[in-house]
Formats: sequence, structure tokens, C-alpha cells
Amino acid sequence: MTENEQNVPNKSSKRGTMIFVFVFMLVFSIASMVPVYMQNSIDSLYGTFYGLKEKANLLNREILLKDFEINKLTSIEHLSNFAERAGLGLNAVPIKVRVTGVSNE
Repeated sequence: MTENEQNVPNKSSKRGTMIFVFVFMLVFSIASMVPVYMQNSIDSLYGTFYGLKEKANLLNREILLKDFEINKLTSIEHLSNFAERAGLGLNAVPIKVRVTGVSNE
């Protein structure tokens, strides 16, 4: 055998080992980045979730305040006070406009 023939298998085995190490390092680096990526995604989603939850709570609070204001404005006491201020006289004794149920005696 010549010198060239003896070195050929040696070079291919070194090349195969280098490719294996390179592929292993590539897979290892990707595999080690996946949990970090997943954790960042989960953190982002939780941040969005709590932000939307806070907005929903504020909107529910506004709805409750509007309901309270509507209930206050539609209460009999408030309407009677408004009638007095507006001069409608709803608290006055009603005046009979027409007599009904009169007997013919």
C-alpha cells in the first residue's frame, strides 16, 4: 500500500466525527434554547392575560357605577325632588278633573 491509500480512511473517519460533533452541538444548542423561548412566550402571555383582566375589572367597575347612577336617577325620591325643582308639582294633592260614578238621585 502506498501512503495515500493508508491516509484516506483516516481522513473520512475524522470528517465523519467532525460532522457528528457539529450536528450534536447544533441539536444541543437548539434543544437548550427551546425552554427559554417557551418560558418567554408563557411570560408574555401571562402579561397580556393580566393586562386584559385588569381592563375587564375596570370596565366592570364602570358598569357598576353606571348602574348605581341609573338606579339613583330613577328612584322615586330623586324624581320627586326633580319634579319640585322643575315646578311640576307631582307631590301636590291630585285635583279631580271629572267626577265619575255619580248616582242620578
